[in-house]
Amino acid sequence: MNRGLVRCLVLGVLLVAAAGADEIEVGARHVRHYVRPTLPEIAKRMNLHGSVKLEVEIAPSGKVTGVRTLGGHPVLVEAATEAVRDWQFDAAKESTTGPVTVVFQ
Repeated sequence: MNRGLVRCLVLGVLLVAAAGADEIEVGARHVRHYVRPTLPEIAKRMNLHGSVKLEVEIAPSGKVTGVRTLGGHPVLVEAATEAVRDWQFDAAKESTTGPVTVVFQ
């Protein structure tokens, strides 16, 4: 398996990012643009794997407008946050806020 393979638990829905954003849906909102988190070099050298739990706010337009760290290894937090900030979801009538767990394997 590719080291960059990431599994995300978003709003209670397990998302497997093996082939790209075309297969990912979050509740009724489809992820139109998915950015795969990259394992930081220091984490690779330390053979560090793990997960980061984030709270994500998604605007009605589908843009991620806020990301707050809820837990996870500090070496992995920045990479997970940067990737999730660049995700783009389908539009909805109102904002959505929910947990996201990004797993680095």
